[in-house]
Amino acid sequence: MAFTITMGFMRDHDLQLFMDRVAPRLRGQMTDPPADEIAEAQGLKRIAVSVTSQSAARDVCRHAHGFLTHAKNARIVFSWTGTDGQTHYGDLNAGEGRDAEMLALRVGAAAKAALDAEREAEETPEAPNPSDADEGADPE
Repeated sequence: MAFTITMGFMRDHDLQLFMDRVAPRLRGQMTDPPADEIAEAQGLKRIAVSVTSQSAARDVCRHAHGFLTHAKNARIVFSWTGTDGQTHYGDLNAGEGRDAEMLALRVGAAAKAALDAEREAEETPEAPNPSDADEGADPE
């Protein structure tokens, strides 16, 4: 069970700094970002982080905000897949602390919903097939 958060950076320099300074501290695993035509059209340099809890998802957003407090004119575009199957977007700009907290709440809630749905699907036993029960019965 994992929830993937994709981050897109406007400049290669910002991506490299994030990878060097922040990525090693994230509570998640770096993965390949899923295909996204919108991000590719915008020319974003993207990375993805796979997390296994709501708090880890919020921490990714908070670490990104911490990174942006030291970067000038930087921006990170977040994307994730909601439980509805649609891609959702949010962005952080340098110097916008309130937006960072709002994004952390949105991503955390989406991660919790997705992880809970996966967990529920794993715990729900498959319904027995009625035709399987009739196979061993004698015809009368």
